[in-house]
Amino acid sequence: MAIDVQLLARVTDCLLEEAACLDQRRWDDWLALYDEDCVFWVPAWDDDDVLTEDPEAQLSLIFLHGRPRLDERVWRIRSGLSSSLLRMPRTTHMVSNVRLAGQDGECLLATANFQVNAFKHDEKRVDFFFGHYAYALSPRGDGFGIRSKKIVINNDIIPRQLDVFSV
Repeated sequence: MAIDVQLLARVTDCLLEEAACLDQRRWDDWLALYDEDCVFWVPAWDDDDVLTEDPEAQLSLIFLHGRPRLDERVWRIRSGLSSSLLRMPRTTHMVSNVRLAGQDGECLLATANFQVNAFKHDEKRVDFFFGHYAYALSPRGDGFGIRSKKIVINNDIIPRQLDVFSV
């Protein structure tokens, strides 16, 4: 099967832009990447090898359906009302192994691996998460919007906080 190198480059650019938005705390740019009816989902592990499959009926680490829910999350980050977010950690998202995974209706499916390092300067500690992403990307001009993002965290022992910028 021939790889559409130009398409893969455009998808990779979209994923790297999202990572940069989170690391640089460009919250409005990050929100603008998501479609209005988006899904942002971090399923929980049901046991060592089985993820929960139904975010409406089973436990999730994060499940946000619709961009207004993402807006609320960003509002909470910016508001200063959450004591755990008064001093935001510095994060670095590393995205690799980007692959095209098919098509679902108008959406392009893509997968990638990730590692996110977060430094909490008030605690002088580094936490990290790693795993993989599964995206459904909707066409938008020359780029893409994010219709859905599923984040599977392989090291799911949550040290202190888990938020949209952590993964």
